[in-house]
Amino acid sequence: MSKMSELDIKRQEVEEVMNINEHDIIHIPVYYSIDDETGIIHYDTDSIREEFEEAIKQLEANEQAELDGWNEKQQDYAMDNMTSDVAQEGAMYE
Repeated sequence: MSKMSELDIKRQEVEEVMNINEHDIIHIPVYYSIDDETGIIHYDTDSIREEFEEAIKQLEANEQAELDGWNEKQQDYAMDNMTSDVAQEGAMYE
């Protein structure tokens, strides 16, 4: 068995144990260039960092949108209950 397939199997086992889904993973491209003379790979860590920061900002925005939606729903429930209570009180006095 090749080393890569062993790593793939281990990664899959970890994902299964941790119950990792596709939406739990941030995909960030790794930008690099290869020096023609030396063959050394030079990573563009500034661009990679920017991509990561953008991904984090998007996660935070998604979380805030979900929280805002949930809070709005709770406010609607509270308002419905208040309206219902007022209507019931009015019916009691008729």
